[in-house]
Amino acid sequence: MSEREARRSGYPLTIPDRLLHSEDMKRACRRRDFGEIFRLVNRRVPASYAAIAAAVTKMTSARVGDVIRGDRGIRSVAVMERIADGLGIPGHMLDLPERPWEGTPSPAAAVQNQAYAPSSPDSLNEPPPLPAAGAISGLPIVHVDPSNSADADALPEIVLVSVYVDGREQIVPINRRALLGHAVGVAVQGSGPLRAVNASAEVVSPKPARPHRLPAGRGEAAIEHFRDMWHTLVRADNLFGPRHALAGVHQQLDMLQGLLEDSRGEHRQELLKLSAQYAESAAWLHEDSMDVTSAETWTSRAMEWAMEAGDEAMLSWTLFRRSQLAAGKKNAGQAIGLAQAVQRHERALTHPMKAAAIQQEAQGLALDGDEVACHRKLDEAHEFAAIAESSGDARSGHGDFCTSSYIEIQRANCWLNLSRPDRAVSTFQTALAELPDVYQRDRGFAQARLAMAYVGIQEYEQAAAEAAAVLDMARGSGSGRTLQEAVTAVNALAAASNVPAVRDLLDAVKENAGF
Repeated sequence: MSEREARRSGYPLTIPDRLLHSEDMKRACRRRDFGEIFRLVNRRVPASYAAIAAAVTKMTSARVGDVIRGDRGIRSVAVMERIADGLGIPGHMLDLPERPWEGTPSPAAAVQNQAYAPSSPDSLNEPPPLPAAGAISGLPIVHVDPSNSADADALPEIVLVSVYVDGREQIVPINRRALLGHAVGVAVQGSGPLRAVNASAEVVSPKPARPHRLPAGRGEAAIEHFRDMWHTLVRADNLFGPRHALAGVHQQLDMLQGLLEDSRGEHRQELLKLSAQYAESAAWLHEDSMDVTSAETWTSRAMEWAMEAGDEAMLSWTLFRRSQLAAGKKNAGQAIGLAQAVQRHERALTHPMKAAAIQQEAQGLALDGDEVACHRKLDEAHEFAAIAESSGDARSGHGDFCTSSYIEIQRANCWLNLSRPDRAVSTFQTALAELPDVYQRDRGFAQARLAMAYVGIQEYEQAAAEAAAVLDMARGSGSGRTLQEAVTAVNALAAASNVPAVRDLLDAVKENAGF
């Protein structure tokens, strides 16, 4: 271990000497090319976007991705200093003053070291605080050595760990690389277990070189490629979840943005429409991955491109996406208002798009506690529903997921939000039986919500069975929404640990953290 690395033993992330002294890193530092610096750390340490963001502090994994892709830059000296301190880059390499950790640590650096320092061997043996009544007991806190490759390789991609939140023991899903980057504390900030852990950042690959122009006669072929690829990625999302589609969407967006720089006239209009289409997809995939910040960013970009292209249908659809985000934040008024705004663009909407907007308004009404108006809207949505034989690749346009079975799943969700789990259970069961097989991600989310409905009516064996079925699927798909719902159901079952099926589920989680 070098002297520099020894001084930084308490920091969460330190660039190893072999990378720090490489010509690539020296060149990037001389140019203050923070996109390249982050890319090198991401690929050669390797450290995830989430781990880099946690080390730098006051930065999200979404912003790390933006910097790597060249969508955002770093101009603030204060941020540059945080990057130097977070990654262990000596000040002179970035034309900054000597950093506190390079010599005698300043009081502030000592405090930061203490905050990041791992627990001492003695502290590991101290008993944890007693859990509140009904808490899950016996689940281990996971301790791993990031420098030990055997430890790292033994962990699954998503680890379920036991942590104390407000004095109560809770199961929380943690991304493996975030765990190795000492980012467990970040994971439990906020009210949602996945709010600060960006699962989607782990599947966004560094961007390839962007094309800037196409040879004469190749424009139409390229546009056709982007259209076909979008349908393929939509189908992949429906079948397998965001982890299997998000990287592809970002790759296509990188190419589209490169082509836009030199495009003009009608060709630019087509590229703008496609860019908006992919950006809206990125927004949804990030939302499903519980990366709300990125979802909001890509929704705004989709709206901007759609506006420039004069694409009224896409402009309306971005309002639908914003309504979904508002509903996710339990902002009933905004969810209702935005869904109504979509419907005012009636001439631009297909019937399935209209059905999607109407049922979205119903979800806002359920959050607002208006049961009668909510179900009237759901009945109205059925009049415009997409055909049930949908292939799941949106060939018929946006909203083709909004089949009759999908609307009934949303009705069940509304019953749950209206505190009627008894009605939710029967509605979920009927709707799931009719849901086309291609919508496996929607099926998983509905099953997780069904588990919560069973908890609500104290049918704990059925709740445990549904939660167990969903956990592994959610972990593999990257659907943070589904994983959060499943984990919420597991935690809700803790009070019924005397039921054998529940005990079996809790034991399975205890024995296999990546269950």
